[in-house]
Amino acid sequence: MNVIQNVVKIKCKSTKFCGTNLLLVLSFIFLTTISANAQTGTVNLKLENVTLPRLFQEIEKQSTYRFSYRDADLTGKEPITVSVKEQSLKSLLTGILSKRNLQYQVSGNKILITVSSTQSPNLTGKKEVSGVVVDDKGEPIIGANIIEKGTTNGIMTDANGIFSLTVTAGAQIQVSYIGYLSQEINVGNKSDFQIILKEDLHTLEEVVVVGYGTRQKSTLTGSVSSVKGTEIMKSPTANISSAFAGRLPGVVVNSRSGEPGGDDASILVRGRGTIGDSSPLILIDGVERPGLGQLNPNDIESVNVLKDSEAAIYGSRASNGVIVVTTKRGVKGKPTINFSYNQTFAQPTRNPKMADAYTFASVANEIRVREHADPNTQPVMAYTPEEMEKFRVGTEPGYTSTNFFDEMIRNWTPQHRTNLSISGGGDRVNYFLSLGELKQNGQFEGSTIKYNQYNIRSNIDVKVAHGLTASLDVAGQYDSRHSPYYSAYELISHIFLYAPQWQLYWPGTDHLQPLRGDQNIVNMVNDNAGWHEIKNNKFEGNLSLKWEVPWVKGLAFTARGSYDARFQYWKTFQTPSYVYNKDEATSEYIKRLDGMGPAKASLQDRSDMPSSIYLLLKADYSHSFGDHNLDVMLGYEQTQTKGYYLSASKPEFESTSLPILNVGGTDKTKWGIEGYGSEFARQNYFGRLNYDYKGKYILQGTLRVDGSSNFPKNNRFGYFPSFSAAWRLSEEAFMKNMDWLNNLKVRASWGMMGNDKIDNFQYLMTYSYGNNYVVNNMDVQGIYETRVPNPNVTWETSKTWDVGLDANLWNGKLGVEFDYFRSMRDDILGKRNATVPGYTGITLPDENIASVLNRGFELVLTHYNTAGDFTYSISGNLAFARNEVKFIDEAPAAEPYQVKTGNPYGSELYYDAIGIFKDEEHLASYPHLSNAGPGDLIFRDTNGDGVINEKDQILITKTDIPEMTFGLTGTVQYKGFDLSVLLQGQERCNVPMVKGKGNIYSNFFSTMSDTWGGFLQWRADGRWIPGADNSNATMPRANSANANVNSGYNTHWIRNGGFLRLKNLEIGYTLPKPIVNKMGLSDIRISASGNNLFLIYDSMRDLGYDPETNDYWYYSIQRTINFGINVTF
Repeated sequence: MNVIQNVVKIKCKSTKFCGTNLLLVLSFIFLTTISANAQTGTVNLKLENVTLPRLFQEIEKQSTYRFSYRDADLTGKEPITVSVKEQSLKSLLTGILSKRNLQYQVSGNKILITVSSTQSPNLTGKKEVSGVVVDDKGEPIIGANIIEKGTTNGIMTDANGIFSLTVTAGAQIQVSYIGYLSQEINVGNKSDFQIILKEDLHTLEEVVVVGYGTRQKSTLTGSVSSVKGTEIMKSPTANISSAFAGRLPGVVVNSRSGEPGGDDASILVRGRGTIGDSSPLILIDGVERPGLGQLNPNDIESVNVLKDSEAAIYGSRASNGVIVVTTKRGVKGKPTINFSYNQTFAQPTRNPKMADAYTFASVANEIRVREHADPNTQPVMAYTPEEMEKFRVGTEPGYTSTNFFDEMIRNWTPQHRTNLSISGGGDRVNYFLSLGELKQNGQFEGSTIKYNQYNIRSNIDVKVAHGLTASLDVAGQYDSRHSPYYSAYELISHIFLYAPQWQLYWPGTDHLQPLRGDQNIVNMVNDNAGWHEIKNNKFEGNLSLKWEVPWVKGLAFTARGSYDARFQYWKTFQTPSYVYNKDEATSEYIKRLDGMGPAKASLQDRSDMPSSIYLLLKADYSHSFGDHNLDVMLGYEQTQTKGYYLSASKPEFESTSLPILNVGGTDKTKWGIEGYGSEFARQNYFGRLNYDYKGKYILQGTLRVDGSSNFPKNNRFGYFPSFSAAWRLSEEAFMKNMDWLNNLKVRASWGMMGNDKIDNFQYLMTYSYGNNYVVNNMDVQGIYETRVPNPNVTWETSKTWDVGLDANLWNGKLGVEFDYFRSMRDDILGKRNATVPGYTGITLPDENIASVLNRGFELVLTHYNTAGDFTYSISGNLAFARNEVKFIDEAPAAEPYQVKTGNPYGSELYYDAIGIFKDEEHLASYPHLSNAGPGDLIFRDTNGDGVINEKDQILITKTDIPEMTFGLTGTVQYKGFDLSVLLQGQERCNVPMVKGKGNIYSNFFSTMSDTWGGFLQWRADGRWIPGADNSNATMPRANSANANVNSGYNTHWIRNGGFLRLKNLEIGYTLPKPIVNKMGLSDIRISASGNNLFLIYDSMRDLGYDPETNDYWYYSIQRTINFGINVTF
């Protein structure tokens, strides 16, 4: 097979431990050989005509100091030209600032720049004020600016957040710090203050993560949605992917299952833009990695979603959006130890509402009446009138009613998460270390479902030498999942279909009755019928070096390598399980094998060993020419992934006590063994150019050249450019008098991106073993072609336009972000169904022939305000995305309204149900299917030809992917109390309650029959009943056949998938600092929260289904109640 050459090759006797040992040795060397102090107090500078902010940036690069100032104080100051070597920072700043009527003050590693005061203060009418400035967690803020309003009189808080300042009586003081909302406080008669600054989540100086770097939010030219790790932790879900719902505009998140270890949410960015793979690229610390949902939420610093031109830097993998997860790193300061524990109780958001035994028996009799064909005889009822009365009363054994969802699913299931972390650093070494644990149990009564997960992470940064920084990141995960042999889908289907009059045990005994499938659900939810054991070991390691070239200011080189390895091991052991028959003659119970399991146990062992090696080389250059700022990045990266899979099985174990392959049956013809290997590689070159003038006019251009082993040599490389621009109108002179306008920016972008998420090596002929033949009386293994190659297979490409607006008004009281996007996806792989119809029997390869248009908008509105100790915020987001198939090689449709081209992908044909036939007269008055009768659904004669057939099916364009998503977040903080609320919803989507055409289980939801099993009360309510007044019937009749007129693809079984739910509610209290300090601690916060608490509106309430599901047999999404404590030492 052809793969890209020159990929990095690592040779080691043990692939699994090679990368681990190397990184652990390097980590040990770093931690034991680095001295403790690198602060020299001198700088080397060579700058020409630069602004003061640019000077401060250069000083920050060479020291641990951070500057704080007001933009207005620096506006109009003379540019600086300086050339010094090993000059003390003190003398440099004094010389430069004094000439510009500025002064500075140092507190810890903070330097405050203010306007010089040339006059001695007049102490007449003065008073001294003092106090402490802390954040909303009670931590002191070092270097906060305290300035008397309207003057240059100011000071900075010290290392404990304390300040003291003499001000004019009756003055106002302004308190500010970068990244926090400023406050103005009337001094009045008070002299002592405790000031709590709230984090400004929408500050213009906020730094967001973009492709291969970071940028200030104010200089972004594209669309980026962000959420901080602290917000994610407010939703204490076992799988963090579901915590994104409602928080990230344009990101469609649907939780389809709540099964422990199998509850990954479906994630799409700006909807579905292709008929192929629509999943986004997910990067964890810069490397493409699986397992987003299994990350420890306490490790996450931020999650940024890149769209349009911001995603284009990732070229061939960017068409579906890019999710960039950044984990926490250490910062300079004393060691901080954090411990958190969350005890959670989970229950299904809803369980299906099943019909009771009396309704079940009534339906059984109705079927006998409706389907009785002989007019000369009476139908034989399933139940006599006497039995029906017993069912109605429901107390006599054999006639009681059991709701098996209530019987088999627990009210509350415990789970918990524990986390311990330590972080800190000095002048040379910063570190973040964490250990996390998660434990979950299954929801079924008597279930053996258990999921345990352990996460460990170590992120270390070391200043090896002047300008040279090394970073070593190591993460590991071990999880184990035990579950019964039967899947959650099988368990739920049996519970659903159990007749309500059934009982699990023979009366008065512990003997299981043979029920559906001649089996019993009790055997299925525990290990009686066998089990699965899945163990997963994962290692992820990054080693990077960054060199800031000392003789070329602004030039830096970065080299990064990563090695990831995973070992998954499955053991599946199916064992005999037993039920009891009752001998009516002797009343004895006879134990026997059930009807679904084997007579002897069988075992299958499987292992999967994927690994990947990643290399990145990158150069960055930043330079300012007066008010002109330039940033250039060039990079190269390559990835190689390999995988090995092995499976072996044996049946006929004589004992279930030893689930080990070598003690299985000896008949080799029944043994099974299979395996495969996989290999894939990418090679990429990329560059980015950023330019801005005074932060006012901003341009960005990117180019990426990608090579993928998925494509033949002549089509191996693709070229993906992008361009974007922004204009900050608020920085224009004609806008300066608008004090209420803090920021106004318009932006536009265009980018070309790709998608190589296709089956590997489609350009090669593939073969498979089989079709054996006999030679010389011997069975010889054959080989045959399995796929016709497409030598011209190439990239799926998208051209995306985006225009946007960002505004911040009245100091954060109103924030607006708006984006309109249009993405045209071409060269999508598809088959030529029109050119070569399926009935020919010819199978052609996929070709790059399809195209899809996707367009929509995103809107975010925010409001923040502070009044003394009371702070609140509101943030709402709304997103809409609709795709349209522009071309597929579609077979000619019978009617124009059935054409899928021009409609959303996933649109399907359904008969349009418009009512119920009341009686024979009604049936004769309207066209119907040939086998229809009274009590059946009426299907619209769409084309008006007087005949109901496939030509009357209409195209339903709403799919199970919502076109509209929205969220509303509110927070309130008062002193030590905090409250957060998240509402999440979706609209313009459907939940089809019949499965795909041809699926053997497609009709169980719509069929109502005692033959097939239990059914919903919703299905029985309003049904057509033989001999009754059916003028108001809203449901079709019962039917003994699973496939009937009513049960197929028709609109009667489509439910609206729109909903609004209270997604999350959290109440927290942070203990006062004096109390905590007396305990020898830094911080204690206790909290209570709930997730998926309740649905405010939806259309599935009467059915007992959660509207996020896209199936009617599913492991319910979970409602959780959580109690947590967070302690910082």
